[in-house]
Amino acid sequence: MKKTIAAVILIVGFGLFNQAFAHGGEDHAEAPGTEGGSGVVSTVTLSETAINNLGIQTVKSVIAPRAASVDVSGIVEFLPERQAIVTSRAAGRVSEIHIKVGEMVKKGQSLLTIQPIFVGSSPVSIPSPITGYVTKQSVVLGQSVTPEAALMEVGESSEVLVRGVMYETPDVTKIQVGQNVRVTSSLLGSDSLLGKVQRMDGAYDRGSRTFNVYALVSNPDRKLLANMQVVLSIEITTPADILTVPVKAILGDSGEQFVFVRNGNDFERRSVKLGAKFGNDREVLEGVFPDEEVVTVGNYQLQFAKSVEPKKDAHKE
Repeated sequence: MKKTIAAVILIVGFGLFNQAFAHGGEDHAEAPGTEGGSGVVSTVTLSETAINNLGIQTVKSVIAPRAASVDVSGIVEFLPERQAIVTSRAAGRVSEIHIKVGEMVKKGQSLLTIQPIFVGSSPVSIPSPITGYVTKQSVVLGQSVTPEAALMEVGESSEVLVRGVMYETPDVTKIQVGQNVRVTSSLLGSDSLLGKVQRMDGAYDRGSRTFNVYALVSNPDRKLLANMQVVLSIEITTPADILTVPVKAILGDSGEQFVFVRNGNDFERRSVKLGAKFGNDREVLEGVFPDEEVVTVGNYQLQFAKSVEPKKDAHKE
């Protein structure tokens, strides 16, 4: 009999404990990004002050002609016909230097003066063989030089060669001469430069097992400098109208990816289905409509933001 009473007391006590635990949520803070502990908040409303503090920035989703591309690491190089090594015609000593590294020179302009080693010989002016910028100086005043010694280098970079380095992947078979390319870099920001595939290696390098693709790229403002590291995006399909958003607007992992869409002070979290990558943009198959404002800066912090409390009506009791 005593054992039966004890068992009843234990069962009742366990039930009361579960009931108390279930209703204890009113005094327990919920985790950021959850609603009632059961799911992710779909929309958060922020004040103008909070929006400014988060530094929120948005970009419109757009439909534009896009082509699937292959991204490879690239190195900026001078075109061989637009780069020159300056040498002396005779042995001598550097007596004058007229130009500094980084300065622009015209074809025929004097770069430096050499005093030949033969007694009584007149000083010899060394001209620039091309119009461009002095990229390297290899001598100093008083230095003895020989005809085979490189004195300076001059390069012209309104057009450059970007050498893309590819490894042994199926993407190599998709590259063809004449395909459009887009060059991007963290140093260029959101800007990009356009060009075309000019030529390709005929074989893999035996040592590094790499394959080089060379693209001719227009560079009118000299934003691309020789030896700069860039990303070379090679278009491998015909452009078609595609809806895209910036890659930096996308959060999450391959299991669930999402963006925040702004409508006034409301920020809606939307799950998205993604397609191909186009440089700094990504195709959106589902989840976003054209011309919607997607958050590109401050979107990570929005995951943990809480909506502003609605103002209470002072006239209501």
